[in-house]
Amino acid sequence: MLTVTDLSKAYRTAEVETQALDAISLEIAAGEFVALMGPSGCGKSTLLNVLGCLDRPDGGSYRLMGEDVAALSEPKLAQVRRAHLGFVFQSFNLVRELTVAENVEVALLYRRSGRASRKARIGEVLEQVGLSHRANHRPQQLSGGQQQRVAFARALVSDPKVIFADEPTGNLDSASGAAVMDLLKQASAGGTTIVMVTHSPSHAAEAQRIVQMLDGRIVGEAAPEEAAP
Repeated sequence: MLTVTDLSKAYRTAEVETQALDAISLEIAAGEFVALMGPSGCGKSTLLNVLGCLDRPDGGSYRLMGEDVAALSEPKLAQVRRAHLGFVFQSFNLVRELTVAENVEVALLYRRSGRASRKARIGEVLEQVGLSHRANHRPQQLSGGQQQRVAFARALVSDPKVIFADEPTGNLDSASGAAVMDLLKQASAGGTTIVMVTHSPSHAAEAQRIVQMLDGRIVGEAAPEEAAP
């Protein structure tokens, strides 16, 4: 599903160059749930952004579903994101002026589907995340956990092949975080590939594989039971 080989990415200023990714090689199978872990600044989010076609590597190769996406133009990358990828961020990234249903619908607006079919699909995913009764509310009327479930519904509504989750439980209390993890596991059980950045060992343990990063490199990979102290 996702294969990167010798991937590199650096950030440069007038005074300094920071090597965010250093010769990363990684393969993630279709339907796999992978957690990326490591200290702040180790390159986890940079790797997630490259895998999600939100950023470009400086070197190496990246193949997504067999296609060399590292060489695609920005319009082509946008098409890949809309057609195949979903995103869940720590800060929710919901539009305050839109209702819950309208926030979810944003992910469908570039598709050639009628209003009736979009409305039906939105209803399905809001029911799935337990928020159908909040469809006409706005984000500021919801708790943090509810907002993250809206963000998850938005990621799920277009039936993505891969969902990228960057610290999806980082701003949530333990109960809300557990609810979001349950949604991620349900999506994985349904065949969606999940790549999640997290600092939480307990949440990482719910993935099928934990990839440890340090200083822009992968320093270890293990199943959760193998990674436990």
